Amino acid sequence: MLENHRTRLNSALAKLDGALERLARAALTLAPWPILYGMSIAVTAWVFTHPSRHAQLDTNKLTEVERRWMAGGAVAAIVGVGLAYFLVMLARRARTRSWDFVSTVGRLNRALIPLLALPFVAALKLPNIEKDSPKSTIFFAALAAVATGAGAYAWGRRARLSPGLDDASELDGAPARGGGAARWLPPLALLAMWTGYTLFFSRLAITNHHALHTRTPDLGYYDNIFYQTIHGRPLGCSWLKAGYHGSAHFDPILILLSPLYLIYPRAEFLLILQSAWLGAGVVPVYLLARDKLAHRGKALLLAAVWAIYPALHGANMYEFHSLALISPLVVWLLYFYETGRDRLYWVTLAVLLLCREDVSLLMCFIGLYAIFDRRPGRTRLGWVTIATSLVYFVIVKLFFMTSAGIIMSGKDAYSFAYYYEELMPNRSGLGGMLVSLLTNPVFALKVLLEEPKIIFLLQLFVPLCFLPFLAKPGRWMLAYGLLFCLLASRDAVFSIHFQYSSILFPIAFVLTPIALKRIEGSGPAAYYGLDGRRLSRALLAAMIVAAALMSWKFGGLVENASFRGGFSRVARKLTPDQEATYAWVRKQVEAIPKSAIVGATSKMGPHVSNRKEAYFYPGDRAATVQYVLLDEGELKGKDQERHNAAVKRGELEELSRLKKLALFKRVKPPSKAQPPAPAASDEPPTGDPPPELRKPDRKGGGAPPAPSTTAEQDEDPPPGP
Repeated sequence: MLENHRTRLNSALAKLDGALERLARAALTLAPWPILYGMSIAVTAWVFTHPSRHAQLDTNKLTEVERRWMAGGAVAAIVGVGLAYFLVMLARRARTRSWDFVSTVGRLNRALIPLLALPFVAALKLPNIEKDSPKSTIFFAALAAVATGAGAYAWGRRARLSPGLDDASELDGAPARGGGAARWLPPLALLAMWTGYTLFFSRLAITNHHALHTRTPDLGYYDNIFYQTIHGRPLGCSWLKAGYHGSAHFDPILILLSPLYLIYPRAEFLLILQSAWLGAGVVPVYLLARDKLAHRGKALLLAAVWAIYPALHGANMYEFHSLALISPLVVWLLYFYETGRDRLYWVTLAVLLLCREDVSLLMCFIGLYAIFDRRPGRTRLGWVTIATSLVYFVIVKLFFMTSAGIIMSGKDAYSFAYYYEELMPNRSGLGGMLVSLLTNPVFALKVLLEEPKIIFLLQLFVPLCFLPFLAKPGRWMLAYGLLFCLLASRDAVFSIHFQYSSILFPIAFVLTPIALKRIEGSGPAAYYGLDGRRLSRALLAAMIVAAALMSWKFGGLVENASFRGGFSRVARKLTPDQEATYAWVRKQVEAIPKSAIVGATSKMGPHVSNRKEAYFYPGDRAATVQYVLLDEGELKGKDQERHNAAVKRGELEELSRLKKLALFKRVKPPSKAQPPAPAASDEPPTGDPPPELRKPDRKGGGAPPAPSTTAEQDEDPPPGP
């Protein structure tokens, strides 16, 4: 009998051990989540209700009273979350007559994971975090996106984005669920995105221009090119060597666009044109995503990501550039490729080649993608694309540009060797770069992996959750842009505040829906026990959050400490002093006869560039100018001495002045005894290296330091004075 009691006792104890083990496991795996959710809610609420205390929170220097209030709030939030869990279990009990505690809590934990994103969103409220610590900013945005994606996966397919938006085939003739609203919602949404983007960035760009934040390189260049073109001198530019933009780039698309310049022949028109052009990218992004994902709602979300994408804003707000125009065209090209519309593909390819001569090199990598594509007829299209692009490149270099070299050279051309100065010692050209890559690969890898370049990549691909790299073989199309940007020594080339990212992010947007489609039916997802369709939706949700947060901290829609248009911060509103200054500038410009030859410093150049002859002042054409509009703060060293000497000799008469801004008129021919102007060069008019190449001044994730020379330079190095 004693043996029976012992057996029963051991059995009871074994059951108790098992129950305690299960309880302990449940406590360790289930209980922490409600606590974390309560803490997340409490911290986020405190941050958003105490904006004046963010700096103290960042350094953990809150007062003891504040710390206690925060702790009390966290406890209250945890209790509130626990109560919510209990109410859900009561509801489940009433419906199923079973508590099913572990299953209910587990499902709630998974469904509420997006709450964990809240503290990271709150952390992004810390003052200037995007400027002082871009790495932390990107990390917090990525963590918030991961939490959102995990929650979206847990919710599964039960929640639809919008009724009637699930089947793209309905757009092609079949009756649409939701009736007319479902049919017209996508076009209206796209029109609203495009219009809103165009109006916002046109206004922002014009305000920035009126604040005198634009420069002759490059807005003044392109304004003069449009003016010269409509007056019978295609691609002429008085600011540049040979009076021709072919001394730097060949972009005949400007000839096709130039008749539009007659609508409003001033630099402001170029800023509006560029904003409308880039905003139009929402259309091909939507069409391609709809074709790949067969889902209008997802396609609209991807189009919205285009509109809020930080690198697009940076390219838009840095003056005007023909390279930036390729962004929507690349998406159109690949949309026509993916949908088998070969005639439209070739037409778009032709337009892309007209944008800039080096775009043909990018097109070779698109042709390479077509060769690797296994669909019928794609291989021939690929090698014909490569052959066409290379033939066009050679013809342009030999017959339409002032230098046949790939990176330009010669007295009538601007060399771009300094872009890759570290890998081209002594400006040894592409051969020198190849020698560096072959003989010193460790140094080349060091150049590729510099911190600012890693941050540049994160700023480009975190908003897209790195999905483009999952789209094979299409990811080969990224190779050209990655090499172009990451091998560069010049900070502007690997910054989202300039136009150079335009050779990367349009392809990334094309690859994103392709990657999502691949994930939906992928074996790897099933191998890890994941549902492909749910995973695709979860990644899309994560991408929306990542793009929104990155746009908030690095884009141009919301004011932040990081966003720049090129070298300088963007003026979002004119101060009274800036309004008065611009009014003075306009008055002086209108007082100058339209046929007069004008000299201007870099800041004043874009305001007088819509004329036949406008030159840098003081420069090698200083003796020919009839009027001079300058900002004396831009004159340095010998430039200042030469100007002061001309005024002292009575050659220039001051007509008007506002602080350091002044308008002069030539009243006497220049003295023959004046010192000759320095010969034109490819560098800024000082012996120092361009400011953006000074390594000690670099700061990860930020824009390059503002050039301090008279003639700033970007893609077209200006002539030295």
